[in-house]
Amino acid sequence: MTPRRTIDRVPRDHVVSDPAGRNDPRRAKLRALILAAGGSEADAGDSTDSLQVGVDDGSCLWVLADDHAPDRALGSALLEAAGRDRVGLVVFYDDPAAAAVAARRARALDPRPEVRLVDGGSSRPVEPAPVSKRSVPSEPPDGFEDLCRGAGVEPLCEHDTWRGEVLGLEVVRMVGDRMEVGVGRFDREAMSLLDAGRPVAEALIAAANQVRAQRRPGAGTHPLATLARERWLRYDLVAAPSQVGATGLVPVDPADRRSGLRDPSPAPAIGLDGRGGTVLVVCTVGVDVAVVPAAADLVLREDPDRVVVVMPPRDRFDPVDRAVARLARPATVVGVPGSWERTA
Repeated sequence: MTPRRTIDRVPRDHVVSDPAGRNDPRRAKLRALILAAGGSEADAGDSTDSLQVGVDDGSCLWVLADDHAPDRALGSALLEAAGRDRVGLVVFYDDPAAAAVAARRARALDPRPEVRLVDGGSSRPVEPAPVSKRSVPSEPPDGFEDLCRGAGVEPLCEHDTWRGEVLGLEVVRMVGDRMEVGVGRFDREAMSLLDAGRPVAEALIAAANQVRAQRRPGAGTHPLATLARERWLRYDLVAAPSQVGATGLVPVDPADRRSGLRDPSPAPAIGLDGRGGTVLVVCTVGVDVAVVPAAADLVLREDPDRVVVVMPPRDRFDPVDRAVARLARPATVVGVPGSWERTA
């Protein structure tokens, strides 16, 4: 069994320590919201061990979502609550859309966090957003799959867009009826100018070889080796699903559309376990606050029998295990080294 690491805190996303908090207007706002929601003076009282956007009353964590990244608030709060061994969790949102998504994801958690929308000086319960549906892949463009496989590139359709990856890193995608080669939007734009007139197959082979040269066992810190490592880990598991007790894993759409190559996004796959049940595998690298909310959304969408959250062993912390355990389906955390951690 992979050993777990125990810490008193986990990295927070947009959660800033404030030992006193007495002059913080957000803390004052949160205090008023707690009292309006039926919390006690003790719940809303000052603490020398509190969050700028949260108050810990000893049994419940009350959190006010950050205005700049409200979509990260639920995940941050779940990890913080797990790190403090708190079961009760109330998250207030100013953003109605973020609140509705959080309320939907909370439905797949047990115990279920309470999600409330700020309404003036008080708050109200939130109607959950509809459960998202997995997109149905369209037919690949003529010749796309053959072109990819000829360059050693894995073709896949994600969120209605056909693309090709090398060890989880995108090197080509279809934009309208045009095939664009490159790692990321800016690289694709640059290559379209520099490689004008060059055969697409030749440009794709060159891009794929460049990625493979850096994305290898014992890889260093080159961007091509560090970008989208959660997808690299998923690639490893699809190739060898027995590492997590699964068979026939296939990638499925992530819970959220990726906003960019540098932004982590838990990478899911679906398959069968040894007993014939459906298993959802969610790959993550580092302490990503999005992993539990994303897994919750995927549980609602895929309806698996159980969930396995996979990460490199050194990224596994007790609060992450406890937060994953809140999923309403049987869920475990498994440590699996990525290819980049192996000896070259």
